[in-house]
Amino acid sequence: MKSLYEIVHGELLPRVEKPSRYLGSEINSVHKDLSEVDVRLCLAFPDLYDLGLSNLGLLILYHVVNSQPGVWAERAYAPGLDMEAELRRRGLPLFSLESKTPLRDFDAVGFTLQYELSYTNILNMLELGGIPLLSGERTDRDPIVIAGGPCAFNPEPLADFVDAFAIGDGEELILEIVEALRETKGLPREQRIRRISQIEGIYVPAFMPVEALADGTLVPSPGVPRIKKRVLHSLEGAPFPTAYIVPYAEQAHDRVSLEVLRGCTQACRFCQAGMTYRPVRERNLETLEKLTEEVLRRTGYDEVALSSLSTCDYSRVRELVRRTAEVAAAWGASVSLPSLRLDSFSLDLADMVQAVRKSGLTFAPEAATPKMRAVINKWISDDELLSVTRQVYERGWDLVKLYFMIGLPMETDEDVVAIAELARRVVRAGREVNPRARVNLGVSTFVPKPHTPFQWERQISIEETLYKQNLLKRNLRDAALKFGRHDANMSYLEGVFSRGDRRLARVLLNAFRRGARFDAWSEHFNLERWMDAFADEGMDPNSYLRQRALDEPLPWDHIDPLVSKRYLVEEYHRSRQWEVVRDCRYQKCHQCGVMDHVKPLCISMLSTSRQGRKLDAMQSFAFQVRRPRTGDPVQRIRFRYERVGDLRFLSHRETMNLLARALRRARIPVHYTQGFNPQPKLALGAALPVGMESTAEYGDVVLHARMQPTVFCRAVNAVLPEGLRIVDAREIPMGSDSIMSQLCAEKYRVEIGEEFMPLEKVASAVEGFKSRSEVLVEREGKGGVRTVDVRPMVKEIKVVSEDGRTEIEMFLQDYGGNKVKVHEVLSALLGVAEEESRRLKVRKLESYVKNEEGALVPPLQIACRPG
Repeated sequence: MKSLYEIVHGELLPRVEKPSRYLGSEINSVHKDLSEVDVRLCLAFPDLYDLGLSNLGLLILYHVVNSQPGVWAERAYAPGLDMEAELRRRGLPLFSLESKTPLRDFDAVGFTLQYELSYTNILNMLELGGIPLLSGERTDRDPIVIAGGPCAFNPEPLADFVDAFAIGDGEELILEIVEALRETKGLPREQRIRRISQIEGIYVPAFMPVEALADGTLVPSPGVPRIKKRVLHSLEGAPFPTAYIVPYAEQAHDRVSLEVLRGCTQACRFCQAGMTYRPVRERNLETLEKLTEEVLRRTGYDEVALSSLSTCDYSRVRELVRRTAEVAAAWGASVSLPSLRLDSFSLDLADMVQAVRKSGLTFAPEAATPKMRAVINKWISDDELLSVTRQVYERGWDLVKLYFMIGLPMETDEDVVAIAELARRVVRAGREVNPRARVNLGVSTFVPKPHTPFQWERQISIEETLYKQNLLKRNLRDAALKFGRHDANMSYLEGVFSRGDRRLARVLLNAFRRGARFDAWSEHFNLERWMDAFADEGMDPNSYLRQRALDEPLPWDHIDPLVSKRYLVEEYHRSRQWEVVRDCRYQKCHQCGVMDHVKPLCISMLSTSRQGRKLDAMQSFAFQVRRPRTGDPVQRIRFRYERVGDLRFLSHRETMNLLARALRRARIPVHYTQGFNPQPKLALGAALPVGMESTAEYGDVVLHARMQPTVFCRAVNAVLPEGLRIVDAREIPMGSDSIMSQLCAEKYRVEIGEEFMPLEKVASAVEGFKSRSEVLVEREGKGGVRTVDVRPMVKEIKVVSEDGRTEIEMFLQDYGGNKVKVHEVLSALLGVAEEESRRLKVRKLESYVKNEEGALVPPLQIACRPG
């Protein structure tokens, strides 16, 4: 009987769109001997791998847990719709990536709650993983389901599905959970959960009674203990994953995120993270410099993002940028600042780190009038904003991205129209100094979040959102202005779940049963499905968007972020008076409540921030980022490599990325292109189809310092994953034609299983093909569908039987200006659809070029200077 691993890799991956999502063998992924493991966790992200892999919180927890002996943390992501269909059709469970273990077989499954519209994916992953959806229906055989992350600060909509919520920082918390799981191994489920509930920062919904208000809202019963968030007291000694998982598949954010600080005290009144992640804690410069060096050495990434809620608020940010850029440049990498303030200081920083890649700068004013900026406590004058954006264009950027919100408290139509007017003024000012000046305007709908001064505010309706969006659109008629807006229906549902209570569990389950999946994706979101679910459950979603009274009990009152409700009420009143408060690190303490719980951290925050700012002010700001690898090209190496095993499921682009990162990790002196977006001078042959093995792929790389080809092979192979290997290399003349243009023929072996086609039928098909003078196929291209004769492309073909296997061996060559396509030939040969032919195990044995005499030879036979 086949194992799940064998079924996934042998039967499922050839049938899905992006098989590399499910391999689990990425660089720096962790694999352990099960005989040495007594606690197993699956860290689950309820969205596609492409989005979830770069989630820094999950990567940190993966590193923390796997650093411990006897415990193994694996990963799972929401499967694509094609993979889900295959799993359901075959009755197979959702599995972890690393070992292909069903989710139901873990001790615990931990979900990241990053955004509310991922909740149906959680239910889908539980069901596919063989875990009962409702906590109350799980038995001693089922894993403990845990969830944490930003949305855990209002856990109530998921209370029926999650056994325990982790509130706050997770680095220490997760190790205590692991220890509790180890201590209670084999005990009844309730005892295990009760033991976990004793950990500070853990909330177990089953142990917290609720009561209904007059309107039916479920809130914590009076007198229940509050769950204080966990606070990591120091980032300095906290673990950070320098062995960052390097994916084969492309990610939404394809870079290293280096967390330089955690928390923010800017006190924007709409921002939940700014309230729930206080106080600010920094890593020191020396630590960050070491982490940058180590993470680039172990990953080969070409970009480091200095990550935080507000990186420009790092106390010694000038020196941080200088040191990070110096380290990154030595690795051929760039540095980015994902979050920028609207001031000249931030622009100077951006100029330093983005001298290599000037694609555009992003700012988030959020509001366009002085009144609204005071309401949300994000102050900047129009003159400052226009001055900064003008400087952006003067310094060589063509694009400014501006983010605003509509539907904020106390907003009028004039405040909305002001967004359009301000954007037009930015373009006009920019065009005075840069004729290519453009603005991308992103406008989202304000969603009130728990534990913020605006948690009591009303959220505008779908109709109001559409009205305000159209008002903006009518006032944005300029080719240099691109207007993007959030989907009004999606913002509506986000608002419902953001401030929801336990009753929403019924709606969530109903919508899931109706087919709700990937609600954060506009192409999958269906509001009608959700409205039907609300109607079925007899609930009005609009009731969740209403204004709340300041003294009204709230569903999340039992969660304590350390910021007091008294402070939030005071800030609510200040917003009504258009009162601006400054960052407490450089002004007075605003008595938010955090000081009452972690006073030493607040004192340390104040000392670090004020001393750091003084030191940074004394530092020279003159600094120029060095371009990576700017030496002159001196050598060109042609190499042969094999792509076999699991890595046969990589696409051409994924293979290219893997090799480029390996070259950086191996410190190969690769020459880079010039310009604002330097690329390594690396070129591969024709794209190998996904799912096909090859022992004869070829590529060219240009170097700025000479290397012996044999040394090149050893260095690169030392850092390549299993399944990809440099077999041989030769130096070729610098002016040689590209490998892509030279390749013109290939030899293949195709394994035909008896279940696919009997041997007699295969032999008959081959003989029939050989006897034909013409075999026409339809090929679709840019010019439409055309007919191509593939018979002249098949120079040799025969059936080979070895070790009980039936294989077809083919020698194929380009003909008549048409490139040969092996699956096109197999489809015509065997009389099956081309998609069906991709299920076959195909291996390329050799590729060929023409030598000076016109004979076909392997590419390295005409290279010079053997290694």
